[in-house]
Amino acid sequence: MRRRISSQLRSFFALESAGGVFLFLAAAIALIIANTSVAADFDHAIEPFHGFINEGLMAVFFFMVGLEIRNEIRHGEMQNPKNAALPIFAAIGGMLLPALIYTFFNHGGSGQSGWAVPMPTDIALAIGALALLGSRIDTSLKIFLLTLAIADDLFSIIILGIFYSSGLSPIKIFSTVGVVAIALLMPEIRQLPTKRLIAILHPWSAFLIIPIFALTNIGVAINWSSLSQTLSGPVAGGIIVGRVIGKIVGITLFAWIAVKIGFARKPESLSFAEIAGAGALAGMGLTVSLFLAELAITDQAVIADIKLGLVVAALVSAILGILVLRKFSTAQD
Repeated sequence: MRRRISSQLRSFFALESAGGVFLFLAAAIALIIANTSVAADFDHAIEPFHGFINEGLMAVFFFMVGLEIRNEIRHGEMQNPKNAALPIFAAIGGMLLPALIYTFFNHGGSGQSGWAVPMPTDIALAIGALALLGSRIDTSLKIFLLTLAIADDLFSIIILGIFYSSGLSPIKIFSTVGVVAIALLMPEIRQLPTKRLIAILHPWSAFLIIPIFALTNIGVAINWSSLSQTLSGPVAGGIIVGRVIGKIVGITLFAWIAVKIGFARKPESLSFAEIAGAGALAGMGLTVSLFLAELAITDQAVIADIKLGLVVAALVSAILGILVLRKFSTAQD
């Protein structure tokens, strides 16, 4: 049975798609700058604003994430336990397996504390890549991926609060877990309901905050002579394998298990091949992953490898997801 999509969701998908383009461009510019002669000047220029960006502006982003989770729980797919079970269970698999793969690669090494870095999914990048397929994509798949990514955000915030809180300053605690909690728990304001707040903050988050964060954080100097060695190393390699393979297998396997044991219901219009394609797109993650990396790791060389791994994993995941969905998804919205 085909499912209709509300005008609000259409607007959300459109904004996320455009935001994904801005995020990609910002990341590309950051990488270009980091590998030119102006890199040192750029780093020096943004240094005074780094705290404001990573703690001030990102507080708005995390508040927006909290609002999205709140709205999804109260009015979206998560409102219906049977509908929510499939993407939520899939999200758990899509976080657990990448973390296990990364841990296998890095156990006892300098990057082992970054086990949570391969977990999060960037909604903007995933939805942006999905938008490239146009009307080929069924509404059920769009809603599945959106709900999965939002559940992914929720679990990432929980993990951040439980396992990485010792690395958070009081300011960072408030600007991350604190503002998410405020968004989830604050009473509904009649004059400014949750949906209206999202509509106000969403463009600022998608077109300004996240691109600025990527521009000032994703840049890494690439040593081309040792690139293959870096990518096959435990940190970057663990990120790439964890995100590219772990996300696909974890999401598809846990979705299949949830349906087989009767824990979740799969829409008739959604195939497991399409779920695998969505799993591939979920391998695209920069924003929250970078944030977690900065909390988990102090060694800048390890962080540089993580950044490179995240960029490569995002590119490979996008290509793989688009190819899979082009082959197996033929819906006409």
